[in-house]
Amino acid sequence: MFEPDPFAGRTAVVTGAAGGIGAALAAELGARGMSVVLADIDEVGVRRTAAELREGGVRALGVGVDVSDPESVAALAAASYAEFGSVELLCNNAGVLLFGSVVDSSIGDWRWLSSVNVEGMLNCLNAFLPQMMQAGGWRHVMNTASTHAFLPDTANSALYSATKHAVVGITLGLRGELAAEGIGVTLLCPGQAATRILDSQRNRPDSFGRRAGEPFGTGVIPLAIEPREVARAAVDGILRGDPLVFALPEFTRETFRGQVEDMWRLADDALGDRAESACPVGD
Repeated sequence: MFEPDPFAGRTAVVTGAAGGIGAALAAELGARGMSVVLADIDEVGVRRTAAELREGGVRALGVGVDVSDPESVAALAAASYAEFGSVELLCNNAGVLLFGSVVDSSIGDWRWLSSVNVEGMLNCLNAFLPQMMQAGGWRHVMNTASTHAFLPDTANSALYSATKHAVVGITLGLRGELAAEGIGVTLLCPGQAATRILDSQRNRPDSFGRRAGEPFGTGVIPLAIEPREVARAAVDGILRGDPLVFALPEFTRETFRGQVEDMWRLADDALGDRAESACPVGD
């Protein structure tokens, strides 16, 4: 029996979409027939990325937004519905990273991380879900966490990992809550991806205090998975209705096979349902 494509003719909102995984998600979804709203605190960059998609025939809108600001996110929702009339897919992808031990990190470090990684997601859910719940048909939410939410962490990123644990916890609850509404929920957990996340503090507001040290520099992570590969895995997972999608570079899968298998067991226990997802280390 023919199954209609849930993406074609519908609209997705992707945060953190000026570059990296967010931009790749927008491109992948646009290639599959969706109109796409790209949102990012980097307004110049996100408008440029949206323009590039439009040149390729995708209906795309770029919007500058600070996901940590509820009013900014409310304006994003208003712009999305004004431009395209509906939103069927919400990708809460915006995220920031910094390194540092707990004792050496400032409260400002924590507040900045949590304001984007956790509160930013909640602001988007609060702004979009009421209208999504009133609509019918296919609807889906994808929240981006990280393998840091499951892998043992000894690399001075405990605060970052804590925010990603929170994303997992909220997503688990959301999956149960929205099932009755017919809205699917997927948790995306990328590993090391070739993005600018090491340079997250380029967009850190002064209100959160002094910048933390950047012990690994601000370049692209070596031996990392390409954003387009993450996006392809994520979109395929959404299409299948998977509760969980891991996207890991080959280096991580092979070098840390035991840890990754442990990570999968933890995730499986937490989610209680793998659907069609496959263990990221393979057979």
